[in-house]
Amino acid sequence: MAENKSFFGRMFGGGKDAPGDQASPDATPDAAPAGTPAPAPAEPPRQGWFQKLRSGLSRSSSALSESIASVFTKRKLDDAALEDLEDMLIRADLGTETATRITDALRSGRYDKEISDDEVKAVLAEEIGKVLAPVAKPLAIDTGLKPHVVLLVGVNGTGKTTTIGKLAAKLRDAGLKVTLGAGDPFRAAAIEQLKIWADRTGSTFVGTKLGADAAGLAWDAFKTAQENGSDVVIIDTAGRLQNKAELMEELAKIVRVLQKHDPEAPHTVLQTLDATTGQNALNQVEIFRNVAGVNGLVMTKLDGTARGGILVAIAAKHELPVHFIGVGEGVDDLEPFSAKDFANAIAGLA
Repeated sequence: MAENKSFFGRMFGGGKDAPGDQASPDATPDAAPAGTPAPAPAEPPRQGWFQKLRSGLSRSSSALSESIASVFTKRKLDDAALEDLEDMLIRADLGTETATRITDALRSGRYDKEISDDEVKAVLAEEIGKVLAPVAKPLAIDTGLKPHVVLLVGVNGTGKTTTIGKLAAKLRDAGLKVTLGAGDPFRAAAIEQLKIWADRTGSTFVGTKLGADAAGLAWDAFKTAQENGSDVVIIDTAGRLQNKAELMEELAKIVRVLQKHDPEAPHTVLQTLDATTGQNALNQVEIFRNVAGVNGLVMTKLDGTARGGILVAIAAKHELPVHFIGVGEGVDDLEPFSAKDFANAIAGLA
């Protein structure tokens, strides 16, 4: 078997501004000849990924900043202040374990001393970064499998189909051949949406009619990808609530059918999580992991909530790799996850 290639760590993982986005400050434009029409207004410089992330997490970071300010206004770092801070961090969905880490770190360094909001934020970012660093891993694609099977799972409305399209675009840009399988037989819109993404990304599309067997579709997509030499096949699944036993059994059937033809498939099971769901996401991860063997996470809709801290609680509890996060609808708004960037953004640090 070929060695895994972490395409997204190497090719898409910086959240960095592209080197050609801005002109050199020393550059001087040539004078235009008389009578030359005025040039069109220059496009505004593209917003770098960290700026997008900060903007997307602004509601979460603002809520944290306001709470920190309310706790430490003209107060020393005593037991009462630390208790108030810990309660606030738990309410911000960071989780009990992370809240305790942060207050313990503050207690050991600044107990019974005055402390500024910025000092608290610095400790907040540092401790969150420590929690997230072990799970911030690029998605590894084994190009020797032909195909590497990626299965997308999650509850309704978490952005599975859109995530597949964005992921297919990144794989295409990495020079890989992709097949997309529309394994949601309950929503015509999902099938059509995936077909559009396939056309846009130059991927092979495998679809079916409404009401068809989802496991059969998964097998068709797998077989098509084998026959056309795809490096990766990405299979969509119907959104399902984690408490619906019959739908979860259907998901388990998809996994079993794939494993009949390749015992190691699906090689990657990505669960999309909607950041706006808060604490319920913890339970979702546990159930989908048990049923489908989830081994990687994608957090979406971080730009629509003040509950972005839930990603920290999930990392602390489940310790599953977080491959990507999304802060918008554009194809460039899904990026490899950086623990340091996320920690700084949610703490409100530059």
